Amino acid sequence: METGETPSFLASLIYTFLVLLPFCLVSGFTFVKLISAARTGYDFKPGKSFSIETLGGIVAGIFVSVIASGFLNTYQLLLLIILLFFTYIILTFFIKRKNLKIILKVIVLFLASWIIVTNPDNFFRQLLLPGVKVTGTEDTPYGNITRGEYAGEQSIYYNQRLINYSDDVMEREEDIHYALLQKRNPEKVLIISGSLKSHLPEILKYPVKKVVFIERDPALVKSEIYDVDPGTADLIIENDDAFRYIRHNNEPVDAVILLLPPPSTLLINRFYTTDFFISVKNTLNPGGIFVCSPGPGETYFNKESLNLYSSIYNSLIAVFRNVTPVAGNKLYFVSSDEEISVSFCRLAEERGIKNIYVSSDFLSDDLIEKKSAEVVSLLDRQVRQNTSAFPVACFHFQSYYFSKNLDEKIPALVLMILAFAMPVLAVRRRNLLMYFSASALAGFEIILLLTLQLTAGNMYQLTGLIIAGLMAGLAAGSGINLNVLNMVPLKTKALIILLYYTGFALTYNWLLYLKSMIPAVIVIILAGFIPALLTGNIFRELTMSGEGGISSSSTYSSDLAGSALGFILISGIATPVLGIKTSIFLLSALIFAGFLFGTKSNK
Repeated sequence: METGETPSFLASLIYTFLVLLPFCLVSGFTFVKLISAARTGYDFKPGKSFSIETLGGIVAGIFVSVIASGFLNTYQLLLLIILLFFTYIILTFFIKRKNLKIILKVIVLFLASWIIVTNPDNFFRQLLLPGVKVTGTEDTPYGNITRGEYAGEQSIYYNQRLINYSDDVMEREEDIHYALLQKRNPEKVLIISGSLKSHLPEILKYPVKKVVFIERDPALVKSEIYDVDPGTADLIIENDDAFRYIRHNNEPVDAVILLLPPPSTLLINRFYTTDFFISVKNTLNPGGIFVCSPGPGETYFNKESLNLYSSIYNSLIAVFRNVTPVAGNKLYFVSSDEEISVSFCRLAEERGIKNIYVSSDFLSDDLIEKKSAEVVSLLDRQVRQNTSAFPVACFHFQSYYFSKNLDEKIPALVLMILAFAMPVLAVRRRNLLMYFSASALAGFEIILLLTLQLTAGNMYQLTGLIIAGLMAGLAAGSGINLNVLNMVPLKTKALIILLYYTGFALTYNWLLYLKSMIPAVIVIILAGFIPALLTGNIFRELTMSGEGGISSSSTYSSDLAGSALGFILISGIATPVLGIKTSIFLLSALIFAGFLFGTKSNK
């Protein structure tokens, strides 16, 4: 792979497998051996061992996400974990003499201090960005900020995405002027993400009195704020989730400019939904302008890209009277209830806006108009709108991504099937209920996280609480001897989980539109704890008797294989294609499959 080349999906998939396979194999094998040793040596039930492992995961997750987040960078933390792990192994199993243990501890303390002081992340980020000289990097609770230098030009990367560089005149002028040239005297502008350093000077070419800049990561804003001069405009910086901010904003603005990446994930997809566009329109003054960019401005649009753009265009046209695509460095959708003009060169001259790129020196109004008309003629009005409950644009983006390497599409799908679906053939019949229960619970976790983003916004700390709630349910169900659950037959537990998911699907719309954040978060946390408790108890019951370590290992293997299937099935396929509500019904179908094929021989 050449420097600067984005790896294909297949290459990324293979690389991920190669990196994780050794660690996962050793970890799984070690856990099974520990279960067997605890059972024979200390009469620990496998469910209790599983509970302890889950509790360890909860503690580690809280430590990493809360205590270490923002204090230690990614590779610092990774190296410290590896160092401490090897130290524990050596002290426990290899070194017995007290003086040697003291010497080893001193050496480890020195190495840990060296890792913290020297910040090895610069070295590893340099490996990830070989064409750029990395000058600094830091991790925040929301992402990674890396500063680099290329041919004397300074640049900033956020989560490996270039967001600020010196000579970005083409991109920054298109981002701002395609929207603001539609208004003669815009006074209030709201901009979501992007580079404040690059975009604010372009906004200030207009008689703007107030600029609201929304960026979730405070550290990213801080890295640019010292180079920003707001002039006479009132600059308001909001470190809030933009989805939540727009929903609750009561101060109307003249323009909303969305500068987020395309809807490549379920997280970002929510900013390209009909629901979000409705919230945007409610925050605009009459005749206000909204602009977004769901992808690159290609010279040629293939079927997959047209499906992506059509779904977002149809969502926009359902909210705004006029939506005009503008093909530039990116494909922009300019939306308003008033008439939209693509005569940007003429408008810039009339408004007295002095631009370098968005001007008659580089652009031609008639060519822009012809290209916009061509894009409109290609868009398919029959493609489903992209909504919060039916995030189809995310699926179309993945299809578009696949289309860039057509010869790798089938191998990638075959590899995914072999890795995530085929393991069911190796699962024993008595463990099929465990397999499908774990699969459903993993899928339910994805749905709860997506629901959290749609109701409370992208709350990273709360995301940890959701995961901790599920793991706590698993730990309680597998490790605690609950007489109430012990009296319930295995088939009945399966039916209870099935009915639970069905009931959740039927009441999902009520949860999705809860206006108050705190009740929504409480409901989501409790919603995950209940099925996790029952799923953990199923693991406990299946490992209570049987062939000792063999029974425990096969059940644990079924649990992990099912979880892998659930994650990829719900996040990558079911939710974008079928919608959230139908996906929850699919979870019930998975439980029914486990009930039908996996409980006949279970006593």
